[in-house]
Amino acid sequence: MITVIVIPVDPGQPIRLQQLEPSDVDAYQQIVGGNLQIVGLDRPSAAMYLNEEGKLNRMRVNHRATTLMWVHNSAFRNRDVIVGPALIVGPPNRHGNDTSAPEDLTDLLFNTKRYRVQLWTGSDPRWVSDAEVFIDWQEAYRYALQLVETREAAQEVRVVPELDNELREQWFKLGVENPWISSADDPPFTEHSFVGCYSIEELEERIGHGNWSIGTAFYYRDLCFINQVDGGDEWLTIRHGIAFESMTLEPSIEEGKFARLIHRLLTATKAQCQALTY
Repeated sequence: MITVIVIPVDPGQPIRLQQLEPSDVDAYQQIVGGNLQIVGLDRPSAAMYLNEEGKLNRMRVNHRATTLMWVHNSAFRNRDVIVGPALIVGPPNRHGNDTSAPEDLTDLLFNTKRYRVQLWTGSDPRWVSDAEVFIDWQEAYRYALQLVETREAAQEVRVVPELDNELREQWFKLGVENPWISSADDPPFTEHSFVGCYSIEELEERIGHGNWSIGTAFYYRDLCFINQVDGGDEWLTIRHGIAFESMTLEPSIEEGKFARLIHRLLTATKAQCQALTY
């Protein structure tokens, strides 16, 4: 069984998670109301199924599915719309079968409390955050589409979780309690030092860049790393409100084990983190 995101055409019906057998084409067709068409999505990699004959059958425009498609696949932006119900799955596995909808996307749409929009120009590898914060994912996505149309040189746009203020304060307190991190002065370690990464790949790319100053801090979901050595690779690791480990991460990146390490940390209980048995 896999978990899919179902997007009804009726805006009065909430989007939902549903369990399906990836080989059960009839179940897919029952959701979209006919033969299947597929559209690829990016950031994270996913796919959206829709009704192949929806426009011929004059099905209603699915505004939520269209908004998601326009943000996650800019090739369709302002060029095409989704009609009828839709569902989202993850990328195919090595056997060519659908996988569950990406956890980063399901977490964003179902579990996130606050959202922020980021733009990418193409001339800078970094994403630039807009100042607005939203409490509804649909409002954030609509604003993202407005923003990418009006900001000069903007090529891509994404919606990301906004860091919870309590979590930020907790991480900052743990950081300043560390004698190496509290000594950071170029730049100083502050409550604004935390840089969000919105996939494991992005976190790996950031940390793997190397030569970070003391107090550089990256986070993914509720997992935080703060560098303790100037230009080094010694990261104070925080989860469940505790600074439980000092990690050297570049070897795991070089050996291709970084993603597995992060998955272990994200599934570890507080007791496992404290006992270092993750």
